[in-house]
Amino acid sequence: MKPGEWEALLYDWHNHHRLHNQRRDIAYWLEVIEPVGRTLVLGAGTGRVAVPLARRPGARVTAVDLSGDRLARIPHVPGLSPVCGDMRRLPLRDYHESALMPYSTFQLLLTAGDRQRALGETARVVAPGGCVHIDVSGNFDTRTESGWRLGLAEPCPAVGGARVEEWERHRPMPDHVLIEKVFRQGERVLARVEERWAHHGKLEIEKALDRAGFDLLRVDRGYGEGSSPHRFVYHARRRG
Repeated sequence: MKPGEWEALLYDWHNHHRLHNQRRDIAYWLEVIEPVGRTLVLGAGTGRVAVPLARRPGARVTAVDLSGDRLARIPHVPGLSPVCGDMRRLPLRDYHESALMPYSTFQLLLTAGDRQRALGETARVVAPGGCVHIDVSGNFDTRTESGWRLGLAEPCPAVGGARVEEWERHRPMPDHVLIEKVFRQGERVLARVEERWAHHGKLEIEKALDRAGFDLLRVDRGYGEGSSPHRFVYHARRRG
């Protein structure tokens, strides 16, 4: 199995075990995003958010991700179209009524230029009057230096139910945090992953939205009822 395929398999295993307190985002998005018209999900991964949105009657969802291996794990759902592509250069032409960047996707763009290009591309494929929704985390700003530590050790279906360990270490940078991960089955290394997440305080989302042609509507703290208060969800409408 290729490293990218392992990473995609272990991504779902990781999310299943470590997102217990943050899965309320699904109910949140189902309430925020209307089922009518076209919805664009940027950073769709294996469809954790895109699939529930697409399963509603009449919904049409475009799920974009850089990883073809992750997209290959999205189940077939009528009205759901996986597209392998870069949010900074979207391989799309059709208008969408709404676009969302769930679960810190926007923070994977480390430079102001890349973030502006992504919002510009989003504006290009969102119809005038349509909305963009950006979910980011404040937790990355406060991560401290750490050595290797065990974050998860659970049975994993991808290796026949054997126990897999997820080790990680953090290295804070001036404007982002580097998180390195190693997934092991005993002495066998299944995958190595390096993630860089931009600090919320460096994103300047309101200014970037304005430059891209969006008007900020509101910023929600978490997903309601005190859930995940470290998260900030920006809602903005594309100017006509």
